[in-house]
Amino acid sequence: MTESRSPATTDLVASGRYALFFNGQECGAERWEIARVADGYTITGEQELAAPHPLPNRQQYRVMLSSEWRATGLDMIWTVGERALTAMHRASDNMWRVRIEYEGQTREQEGDFPEYCEIEFTTHLANTVILARRDFQVGGEHDFPVLRIGPPLMAVTPERMVYRCVERGSVETALGKRDAKCYVAYLPSEGEEGGYTFWADDDGFVLESYEGHDRTRPWMRLVEFHKA
Repeated sequence: MTESRSPATTDLVASGRYALFFNGQECGAERWEIARVADGYTITGEQELAAPHPLPNRQQYRVMLSSEWRATGLDMIWTVGERALTAMHRASDNMWRVRIEYEGQTREQEGDFPEYCEIEFTTHLANTVILARRDFQVGGEHDFPVLRIGPPLMAVTPERMVYRCVERGSVETALGKRDAKCYVAYLPSEGEEGGYTFWADDDGFVLESYEGHDRTRPWMRLVEFHKA
């Protein structure tokens, strides 16, 4: 990853496009890019879901990360039909604070955000950020607190999450055969059967994921990828 040449400079780290699925049928796409900035990284993206997804919508997001890939903020605009919701998340002093604006009303939320805590929101780039701060070998497992951010308010729900590396191998992708590790992710409160499975390369970029643990039912596929 390249260093910024000045505070005003941003350097592209990677960009890509995901194909998104619901019940095994393609229903949308997400374009994104990761850039190096003076004080860390930013991830920006736009995701659109259409039928057969039960809730067609559009999401725009921007994630701010420290140089150690710790989340420092998240801005989201979620549009469903003619209605739009804006959520602004910020971290400071080991606290996570949220301001949500919707149809002229404002809601606020705050809670603890210790160093070992992660955020999970509506993109598989959240997996990339989590993997960037942890090392896995086959059979290795990490259990950590997570702030889950998602519909309908893009507010925070605190949880615990487990990631376990279950396999290493070559996987056929839309970009050709890639060396990767297979992970299972789940919430202990829901049990492993309520989790999902995904393949990620050695840099933590998710290549393909599945609804639950059935690898015949895709949830996301990486179909374009460019790395600086």
